[in-house]
Amino acid sequence: MKEEIKGFILWPVCITVFFLVSITACKREQMPLAEVEITGILIITPVSALVRGKVVSAMGYELIEKGICWSKSPSPTINDNKISAYLNPYLTPFEIIINHLTPETRYYVRAYASSAAGTAYGEELSFVTPFDLSGEQGSVTDIDGNVYSTIGIGTQVWMAENLKTTSFNDGASIPEVSANDAWCTTWTPACCWYDNDEESGRNTYGALYNWYAVSTGKLCPAGWHVPDSAEIQKLTICLGGQDVAGGKMKVPGTQFWDPPNTGATNSSGFSGLPAGLRWGDNGGFFRKGRLLYL
Repeated sequence: MKEEIKGFILWPVCITVFFLVSITACKREQMPLAEVEITGILIITPVSALVRGKVVSAMGYELIEKGICWSKSPSPTINDNKISAYLNPYLTPFEIIINHLTPETRYYVRAYASSAAGTAYGEELSFVTPFDLSGEQGSVTDIDGNVYSTIGIGTQVWMAENLKTTSFNDGASIPEVSANDAWCTTWTPACCWYDNDEESGRNTYGALYNWYAVSTGKLCPAGWHVPDSAEIQKLTICLGGQDVAGGKMKVPGTQFWDPPNTGATNSSGFSGLPAGLRWGDNGGFFRKGRLLYL
């Protein structure tokens, strides 16, 4: 009888111990990941894209890395392709240029942010790169009969020579202003040649125009226009960003550009020449051989 009673008492004790152990073995909580998103795909060219991202919240952790990842397949991760952005400050929007893309191809992109808690990904977006006109050559003639070579770059077509017309595309003449003081006090369309050297301008560098001539919208040949800042930015992105685009647009060597002209390849075919500029405040000529102003 004693043994039976002892066994009867031990059984509920064992159950109680097991129950206590089971309810205290809790699962470890998942550390919260950062919140990140793409706020826009700003520019798409046949071979590149400009993507803007933002870290919404670091969730209290110090970020290790943030940036953009992409792939030709959905749900890209940092193990596919990635470019990181500057970390500090964490919540500042960042822009990434994705280069070396393939024309007419769909890409998937996500913003990411990594901390001790792991890597967080934002919502996936996608885009399709357009047809590539790069390298396609042609020509255009202005109203004065000047013929200019043209070159395709990305989705755009550009003149590969500096403009030298002295007439608007409606036939009206653009007055030539030589004197420095007259240039400063002319509030109507005007043109000139650098250092008043017409031969050099017509044969090589083109003419210089004041804002009043440019703003008429009639300076370029019919069907063409002076590029705006958005179009220039698109050209820059297509050529890999501002750190390298200039070299791809400049004629190499030191025949036209001042030495050393490092990095100039003209690989785009743009054939940029340094025509310089003329100041509006004193009429002086400035930086021929060093400056190409789009």
